[in-house]
Amino acid sequence: MNFFDMLSLMATCGTVLFLALMILISLPHSPLRDMLVQIVGWVFALFCGVYVISPIDVIPEAFLGPFGIVDDLGAIVAGASSAIAAYRAGDGRHS
Repeated sequence: MNFFDMLSLMATCGTVLFLALMILISLPHSPLRDMLVQIVGWVFALFCGVYVISPIDVIPEAFLGPFGIVDDLGAIVAGASSAIAAYRAGDGRHS
């Protein structure tokens, strides 16, 4: 078996595993789905928190004044929403 055959086999196996994972995640009462919602939710909330306290902004306050806070407010809302979704997924409540 040469290198390209091995590479093709690895790509095929990876694709099959990825599709199986996507099917398992899409099931309505899958514990894997709840676990991934938790992990992704907390990571995204952490990312939003770091973005808010970082000096790098999409809309800089120096040029646009009070309108520069809009991206920080959006990050706060997105981070809080994802943290709430992650907490609810881990707590077992789905409302």
